[in-house]
Amino acid sequence: MTIPKKFDTIVIGGGLMGSSAAWHLSNAGERLLMIEKQVDIYSQGSSFGQARITRSLGPKDDIFSWLHNRSVTESMKLAAYLEGHYKNENQVMDNIYTTSPVTYLYYRSQNETVDALINGQADTIQISRSADEASNKFGLVVPDDAIVIREYKKNSGTLNPAVLISKLHYAVKANGSSILLNHQVIKKNRTNQHFEITLKNNENGAVHTYTAKKIVSAAGPYTGQLLQKLSPIINKLITPKRVCLSFFSIKKEVWNSLSKEHRSKMLNYFPMIDMNPDFVFSMIEKRDADGVPVIKTGGHMRRYPIDNLDQVWGKEPPGDEIDWAHQTTSRYLEMLNIPVTYDDLLLTNSYSCVYSMTDSEIPIVSEVPGINNNTIPGLVVMGGMSGIGAKGSLAYGLIAANLLLNQPENEPMYNKTVNALRLKI
Repeated sequence: MTIPKKFDTIVIGGGLMGSSAAWHLSNAGERLLMIEKQVDIYSQGSSFGQARITRSLGPKDDIFSWLHNRSVTESMKLAAYLEGHYKNENQVMDNIYTTSPVTYLYYRSQNETVDALINGQADTIQISRSADEASNKFGLVVPDDAIVIREYKKNSGTLNPAVLISKLHYAVKANGSSILLNHQVIKKNRTNQHFEITLKNNENGAVHTYTAKKIVSAAGPYTGQLLQKLSPIINKLITPKRVCLSFFSIKKEVWNSLSKEHRSKMLNYFPMIDMNPDFVFSMIEKRDADGVPVIKTGGHMRRYPIDNLDQVWGKEPPGDEIDWAHQTTSRYLEMLNIPVTYDDLLLTNSYSCVYSMTDSEIPIVSEVPGINNNTIPGLVVMGGMSGIGAKGSLAYGLIAANLLLNQPENEPMYNKTVNALRLKI
């Protein structure tokens, strides 16, 4: 297929953020090109894998709860679109989301935070404020100072990034837009009329230049260096950090020996978030060939400097980081009263993920200033997601598209969120 050289919009980055923005823009009628440097089977970035936690629990008027809820709404619209175009896409939402209760562990020192969470909470939750209550209500063995909250909501649980990206790519193409995988941006320039983006085909080395009036930059941790000549401030605002993810299966004979009740409880009590200083997250990533759950564990706040961004993806995590995840996973299974020990957990994989962070921990979906500090017309940046992008990905993409097309919305929470994500230029 021959791809034209001129587009209304070019989206740089085909992960969750870029794909979401591309879907919204192409659905609004934009002639669009999306560029991704990886092939269709991702091995890098926060979009890599089969499970990310999705949750909506938050205090009143919390923007991240709103982002999740709006993303679910936008996912339903995507599903309806796909069901109209592909006869075999009649279970899109179930393919994207796995609904299961989300379990949170807070502590008495966080009482004020907990009170803010449950005050006027619209979502269905259960809470225990003591070890005895946690035992009686949930069958959990927790520390004396632990507070347990369980969130129950349709499409809260986990989201499959690989499936969602695939669905978004289907939809972008169905709208008549183009996607170039395995292509890397090697040069970008802005004239008075348009942007010029020069790409290299990573497979054969061919170089081509494309033009567009508008650009969405959603290149994850590469965003800052990608925009260095257009908007140097972004490189100062977004700081990539390495995070270790470890995956554990249960010995087959141990899993087979568990009672039906224990198996059900295990599946029902993931995903889990422990609000200790490491901010532990743990979830069921998938089932292996024998049907045994594979548990993914990481620490949201266990972040490490990066020497070489291009090499970090294949970096073997240090043994102490893996052992921390091993012990953390084992400890949670002990809390669940499930007879699976540290030695029963088998490490199946461990790799380094990269968080793109801002100092405020608030992501950026915004117009940005150029070298002269004036806003660059036609450029919107999505970045700094810091491990909290997946659950709101369809909403982040909607905001990026609306900013680029100058299409406001009147909903108060939409405008509060846009203001929070926008750079104060």
